[in-house]
Amino acid sequence: MPAGSTHETPFPDSAHVDENDPLTLARLVLAGDDRALQALRPAAGDAGPGRLPLLTGAEAVAALLADGGIRSVFVYAGTSELAICDALHRTEGVQLSNGRGDKESAFMAAGASLTRPGTGAAVLHGARGLTNAAGAVADARRNEVGALFLVGLPSSGSVRFLPPHGEDGLMDGIGTFADWSWQAPPVPEEPGERRAAAERFVERLRASLAFCTTPPYRPAMFGVPQDVAESRWIPLDALLTTPPAAPATDLEQPALEALLGELRQARHPLFLLDDYALHHTGLRPALDRLSSMTGAAVLQVRYRRGPMLFERLRSEEVTNFAGWLNPFSAAHRALLAECDLLVTVEDRNIYERVVGPLPGCRKAVVNTDAAKVLKNEYLRDDEPLVVGEPALILTELADRLSVFGDPAPAPWFPAEALAEHMVSPERATGIVEDGRRAVARALAATLAAWERPALVDDSQMFGGLLSEHYDDFPQGLRVFGDHGAFVGGGLAYATGLALGDRDARVMCTLGDQAFTNSFQGLVAAVQDQAQVLFVVCNNGESVSLKKQATASYGTSDRSYLTNVGHMAYHQVAEALGVPAQRVVVPVGGPPAEVEAAVSHLTAALEKSAAEQGPSLVEIVLPSDPDVWKGIWITQGFEQAPPADPESVA
Repeated sequence: MPAGSTHETPFPDSAHVDENDPLTLARLVLAGDDRALQALRPAAGDAGPGRLPLLTGAEAVAALLADGGIRSVFVYAGTSELAICDALHRTEGVQLSNGRGDKESAFMAAGASLTRPGTGAAVLHGARGLTNAAGAVADARRNEVGALFLVGLPSSGSVRFLPPHGEDGLMDGIGTFADWSWQAPPVPEEPGERRAAAERFVERLRASLAFCTTPPYRPAMFGVPQDVAESRWIPLDALLTTPPAAPATDLEQPALEALLGELRQARHPLFLLDDYALHHTGLRPALDRLSSMTGAAVLQVRYRRGPMLFERLRSEEVTNFAGWLNPFSAAHRALLAECDLLVTVEDRNIYERVVGPLPGCRKAVVNTDAAKVLKNEYLRDDEPLVVGEPALILTELADRLSVFGDPAPAPWFPAEALAEHMVSPERATGIVEDGRRAVARALAATLAAWERPALVDDSQMFGGLLSEHYDDFPQGLRVFGDHGAFVGGGLAYATGLALGDRDARVMCTLGDQAFTNSFQGLVAAVQDQAQVLFVVCNNGESVSLKKQATASYGTSDRSYLTNVGHMAYHQVAEALGVPAQRVVVPVGGPPAEVEAAVSHLTAALEKSAAEQGPSLVEIVLPSDPDVWKGIWITQGFEQAPPADPESVA
């Protein structure tokens, strides 16, 4: 494989090379097939004597995407990107799907990259398609998903006639949502300048793919004007141009040595991680080893408003895991007060509103993005900030600690801390909590029957209900919540994940509002028979916002927060050809009725899980505030009581 290529590249049998197909030749050259060299001679009309065949910009894009590991591409085509779509359609190993919408295509590309960054891409129409998809691009950035967004722009010669042929500053403006963007300039008229321009084009495209697969993972945006895509101007050997190597984690940085010293001195260290850390392969065993060697407690940030269901550690994976950090818990506040070294891992949102007051002890940071930590304003200048891949850094710290031969101290925190996530000043009745747990367990049983289960959540109150009972879900479950809080993105995320990672088995939990805002994604799921079980929670209205509004502005009728009257989500799905069922679970009602309803729900989930292609179960839950009591806090933790060191267990 040439330098810069990181994936195996499927390619045709080069014993039967089509000498008239530059795209086939390009794939063979990138794959390093020596037999292809015999075919590298000028094709009639493409190049002068002694020169290699030329590729169109679109053919170069298609070949480089396949070589770079892109396997799933989603498009809602317009005129300016048809050449790119056609080249991708002819590229073996790349699945091109109609996303049935620009926003949906962008979400699906992100979904296809959830488990393996840099495997999903979307082709977006510039300008209207990209502006329509801007929210999805920003959401992928917020969730740190490494997807590539290709933008088909108007021809260089017509873009100045605005409107309708272009949008002034489009890539510069929306490109800020992606952190990496580049727009190809016009093809140079002078033949002598074309070679350098071709190499630059290839280098930039390879750089965009490398960006998507380098922690912290984020989307990249690559703009191709129509004339650049359609012109035949890129020599085959220009494809071998490579970008600079991605920066590796520096295991000799002074901050790492400083953190090592802090860990050796600390008697009550505590690791606090954000769920972003769980994106990194090897994080769990590295954290388990280091926390066991130091006796450190491990807590994880929990989100209590907006989207609330995210992937979480388990004590089976990290022995010293003490649960989700709960500022309502006196025991957890005492842990913070007693710790003498707080180490945050992949912090994105560790600030007072989310986690409550942090202790005044020494602090240290392990993070792939220094800016994301510094914005939270808890790190002093003399405290270590170690930048790089967290799993590698934690492993290196454990390796260096092992050299000293220090005996591993016993954990300094009480084992009961793990159960403290349920402590709340607003508790539901026992009957309600039993009903909520029964619903969660029904979903958990379905997921446990799958070999590689993944859950994509696009809900608020329903996700909060499920997060309460995270330990009932199977070990090894991948959970993808939405830090961007884009209501209506989850359905397309889940569809993209199912199409991009066919070894995964996907469940998507949706709120009723999210389903209404994601209809086009369901059309694409039907079209490509994405293996997704959609579970829609219909509780009649936006319970979360109604609770927030009541707490903030008082009780009143808010019809704008209710669902569409008489809309049955399972019937909408059935009209599209999706097998669908509806189950009413009267949580908070008579226990016998709830038990019978949950039994019906379990059967409905099992039946739907057996379907080939998408299926849907609509769960109707009460909107009664008492049923959702304790889920969603209406104020941040700035007002949480300070930690009390004398209350340490």
